Amino acid sequence: MNLLVADIGGTNARFGFQKKLSSNLEFINYLNCEDYKTIDDAITYYIQKNELNVENIVLSVAGPCSDNIVKFSNNKWKFDKLKLLRKLNVDSLLAINDFVAQGFGFSNFYKEQNLNTSIKNIEKYQLKLIKKGIPIKDSNLLITGPGTGLGVCTLTKLNNYVYPIEGEGGNINFSPQDELEIELLKFLLKEKNYVSFEDVISGRGLQNIYKFINYKNKKSFKNVSPSVIGELALSNEPIAKKTVTIMFSILGTAISSYVLINGCQRGVIITGGIFKKLSKLLDQSNFFFNLINKGNYKNYVDNVPIYLSMDECNGLKGSAICFKNKYFTKSRTVYNI
Repeated sequence: MNLLVADIGGTNARFGFQKKLSSNLEFINYLNCEDYKTIDDAITYYIQKNELNVENIVLSVAGPCSDNIVKFSNNKWKFDKLKLLRKLNVDSLLAINDFVAQGFGFSNFYKEQNLNTSIKNIEKYQLKLIKKGIPIKDSNLLITGPGTGLGVCTLTKLNNYVYPIEGEGGNINFSPQDELEIELLKFLLKEKNYVSFEDVISGRGLQNIYKFINYKNKKSFKNVSPSVIGELALSNEPIAKKTVTIMFSILGTAISSYVLINGCQRGVIITGGIFKKLSKLLDQSNFFFNLINKGNYKNYVDNVPIYLSMDECNGLKGSAICFKNKYFTKSRTVYNI
C-alpha cells in the first residue's frame, strides 16, 4: 500500500506514512507551508527526508476539493490533481477537505453504540468533555474548529456507513448577537463588503477583533500575530483577553447554527490548536449563553454534548480512513492508468 497522508491547513502541513492497512502511522513530520513554494516541493522534501517508497497519497486540504484544480483557502498553494499524480509517479491520489478528514478520524467514536459520555468512555478517543448533554444515537455529528480558517463538517450514517456532509460552513454570514458584536460587524464592513464567521473565528479573526477593540478603546494599534494575541490573553492583557472572549462567544453562535441546520444531536467535536490553547478563557466568554440562546429551540441545542479533540494526528488518521472508504475510492480518487 505505502500510503502517504497529509493534513494541510493555511499555516502547517502535517505528513505521515502507513505501510499497510493494519500499520500504525509513522514518520510523522510537521512542515511550515511558507517554507515551500509549492505543495510538490513539500511532498518531495518529506519523501526524500524519510527515504520513503510512496505508492498512494491522500491529501486533506483546507479548501474545496471537488474540482481537478485544488486551491487552498488560506495559503498560496494550488495544484492540479492529475499533474501532481503523474509528477510524483504514484498509483493513486485523493484530495479531500481537511475537515472531512477530521470527521472521518472520529468514525469509530461516531459509530460507538455506548453513548455514555463518562470520562473513561470518551478518553479512549482522545476527547475531553466540555459540555454535558444527552447524545441521540441516530443523529448527526458536527466537527468544527478555528485554525488559520474555520472548518466545518457533518458526519451522517446510512446502514452503518459513514458519509460526510461537506461544505464551506465557515464562510456563511457572521450574525452578531449583541451590541458589541454589531459594532464589530459595522467596523469590518468598512473594510470589506462581506463578513463571514471565519473572519471572526480563526487566526485572522483574532487579528480582526483585536484591531476592533483597540480602535474602540482609542488605542494605538500595530499588527501582531494570532499566537501573540493568544499569549497576551493568557497573561491577562485586557484587550487581548477581550479579543479571545469575543471570538469564543461568536463560536457559540456558529456552533448552535450548524447544529440546527444539520440536526447534529449526536454531538459536537471541536478541533484545532487555537481552541485547545485558549480554552481556559472559555468560561469568561458568552460561548455557552450564545450556544443555547435559540428561542424555542434552546433545549434542542442544550441537549447536545460538546467535546474537545486532544489528538493532533486525527486529521492524518482520518485521511488514512478515507483511502479505504468506498465512497472516496469510487468517486473522488484519481488513478495513474
